Amino acid sequence: MPRMAFTDARILVFLGSDRQKFLDGLSSNKVEFESNGVVTTLFLDNKAKIVAQVHLFCLGELIIGITITEDSQSFLEYLNQKILGQEVAINDITSLNHIDIIYDEPNIVDGVVAQSNHTIIGMNRLYQFDIYPSKLPRENVSNDYQSFTEWRISNLIPWYGYEISSKVNPYQCGLNSHVHENKGCYTGQEILTRMRSRNKGMCELEVIDNLEIDKHNVTTKGIEQSIIIKRV
Repeated sequence: MPRMAFTDARILVFLGSDRQKFLDGLSSNKVEFESNGVVTTLFLDNKAKIVAQVHLFCLGELIIGITITEDSQSFLEYLNQKILGQEVAINDITSLNHIDIIYDEPNIVDGVVAQSNHTIIGMNRLYQFDIYPSKLPRENVSNDYQSFTEWRISNLIPWYGYEISSKVNPYQCGLNSHVHENKGCYTGQEILTRMRSRNKGMCELEVIDNLEIDKHNVTTKGIEQSIIIKRV
């Protein structure tokens, strides 16, 4: 099965009685966990620009986030500044774990599966994260990033540093599914609500043949096809 080391990600553990309320107050998506489910969301700044993409899940009494951001230290500082007296503690356990991505595999799990030394997090049955202790030998990983890129394109999967960046808000990069339209207040909400109500500046992702990309904003370019962001 194709497996890549996901060295750009951080693993954060959220503790304290207010942890879920804290996360929901910052999150563009509702932080409500179904059994073994994963919540994929965005944390935004005051201008609704993307600070980080976060995949949240529960493991026993813990809430764990796999976070992808341009500056992990700044993101941690952002989170700590938002605690403001709430009973919340945040631990970065990245150095204690390996984290890999498994993709293009027919037996992707659904949701969170805890094994003896591995925690598997299935993402919509398309790909999965594998978290396991760094004291264990690293699994056999591939450096074939081009294969991963081609797989992303064929499945229209946005990625941080490509479709997702701190220069845009969710609607400007087609991440409507990361924004819950009826949740409570969160940082950046007013801007997104205004964009949605006026239907102004809304975009979507699309896969097109490379012969057609001249006039489009290409975010991920493949050998024959690419992902673009286009206005709707």
